[in-house]
Amino acid sequence: MRTARCELRSILLIYMFAVCLAGCSSFSRKASEHEELAAMADARMVLLTLGNQNHTLKNFKGIGKIQAWQKGEKRIDERIAWIGSETVKISIVVLISGHPAIKIASDGKWLYYYEVRQGEPLYKKIPATDATLQRIVSVPIKPIDVITLLAGRAPLREHHSALLRRQDSGPGYVLILKKRWYGIVEKIYLAEDKKQVRQIEFFNRSGSLIYRARFDEMQAVDKYQVPLRLSISSDDGMGFRLEVQKYWADVPVIPSMFVLEPPN
Repeated sequence: MRTARCELRSILLIYMFAVCLAGCSSFSRKASEHEELAAMADARMVLLTLGNQNHTLKNFKGIGKIQAWQKGEKRIDERIAWIGSETVKISIVVLISGHPAIKIASDGKWLYYYEVRQGEPLYKKIPATDATLQRIVSVPIKPIDVITLLAGRAPLREHHSALLRRQDSGPGYVLILKKRWYGIVEKIYLAEDKKQVRQIEFFNRSGSLIYRARFDEMQAVDKYQVPLRLSISSDDGMGFRLEVQKYWADVPVIPSMFVLEPPN
């Protein structure tokens, strides 16, 4: 009789322990789901904020200094001037000894490239969708990303989900954008206020970094916050740094500014 009572007591204890474990597991799962939903809701708010940054800045121009390097060796250390319009049009001139040596323009449909060389100048015209500025800055950055960054905004990749997490080290947050069947396409590092963008990283399908963009310092121009110093780099020793010396917002533009005709 005593043995039967002991066995029954053991069975009851085991059953109660199992129920307790199941309850804890369910509570933990619900807490994790709640945290995930909260992170997604916070991400949506941040995306809305980022989408509204400098949204009325349509046209701008500037002059400054660009330094580009390749595998640690400096390739370019010259003055530069640019004009940007909307989200797809840009004109860039690199000055060497005060003379325009490299010109790049994009009207959204085509990218035009002109380089002064000994003998015949180099002229190219390629579809804008296939174009990058890798030839002069060593990093495969698209003109549309340059325009967006110079306008003081974060380029946002197409994505299916977004989560906001606190950074593992240091203050601030990271906004993670993911694409279905692709994985992480972009990470945006934010200050503690969840508004100021510090750094942006872009990834390929294999999860490798394509390049990172860092707003080293911002400045106020009229009612906008735009870059004063901007750095672009990759993990293989390529990159460039732009120091803005003068910046004008809301400037008038005409379509011909973003087209380069073939040399005569």
